[in-house]
Amino acid sequence: MTIKSRRKAVPGRRGRFLLILCLCTIGLSASSAFPAAYAAKDTRVTVTQAVSHDALASLAIKTQPSTESLQDFTKLTIRKLSADAPFTSWKEARTDYYPLGPGTHSWLVNIMDGGQRIGYLIVSATEQGGYMLSEYGTGTSGLPYSLTDLRQFLVQEELITSNYSGKLELTALYASLLPVWKLTLDHTDIYINASVPQVLPWSSDKAEEVLKVQLDGVNTISGLDSDWSPLQTYRSEGLDDPYANLQWLTSPKLKLDSAENFTVLLNQRGSLVFQSAGRNDTTGAPFMITGYQRWLPAGSCGKTSGSSPAIVYAAAGPKGKRYLPLSALQQSGTLHQLPLAGKTVIGALTTSKR
Repeated sequence: MTIKSRRKAVPGRRGRFLLILCLCTIGLSASSAFPAAYAAKDTRVTVTQAVSHDALASLAIKTQPSTESLQDFTKLTIRKLSADAPFTSWKEARTDYYPLGPGTHSWLVNIMDGGQRIGYLIVSATEQGGYMLSEYGTGTSGLPYSLTDLRQFLVQEELITSNYSGKLELTALYASLLPVWKLTLDHTDIYINASVPQVLPWSSDKAEEVLKVQLDGVNTISGLDSDWSPLQTYRSEGLDDPYANLQWLTSPKLKLDSAENFTVLLNQRGSLVFQSAGRNDTTGAPFMITGYQRWLPAGSCGKTSGSSPAIVYAAAGPKGKRYLPLSALQQSGTLHQLPLAGKTVIGALTTSKR
């Protein structure tokens, strides 16, 4: 969803004003990063018109051979996840590996059924020399690093004009919680959110600063420890668009003392909002949390205790397709709750249901 379409979702003068104020406050404006050289000149164009055949061919990322240890970690993770829905289609799938910069500290693992992607993992290196599961998700559309979504975005936002004939280069990068495209056009770098396509207001220096930060990997699935296994996923019917109900802006941050406290609260509320005040652009926030998957150690029988806490991945974003470590969310921002059922809030206007 583009910024323009998000604004249309908030009717009324007060609603529009609050949304504009919100966007300015939480740093989602991308106009400052839009290179004047690639601004729209005429009418919208198709992808075929927008780029030459040579340039279109470069709008891709290439697979690379992976180490045996990375493959072992990936196979074990896929085997565990594919035991239950919605990951059962992964059992007979193949995997393609793509390095994610900077420094190839992470890898995108596309899970393929024939020529179609049906899921993904992002695996990152740990300081101890092993691997951790940074995020994962399933589906055939709406996943991070979609070249189809990127092409559509470039056309819709007219980042490439109909007479463009320069050099185009695409690089896949990863910041904690934020998949990133780096698009280089005639020596000009443009950074794009590779989860929900949006130009990021980053200079090259800002990108270097953001991308070098790595989370510690605490409370994530890591190593080849076979003791941890995932339970079935939980998905609510809660709101998955943070712009559809802005009341969370006045809600204080939640103090969650345990992963179990988080799961109980989400069961009660249906949706929670994640944001990183003042630096939403570095985490892709704000976005909604509408589900989770718990990983438990062997012998826990589906229960947790003080000595064997669960590792929780939160189902985030549109339709809850991305599973992100709850610990990473807590390190990088704050969670907020929506009003209880009984009131509908649209923009700044509140009405009670009867």
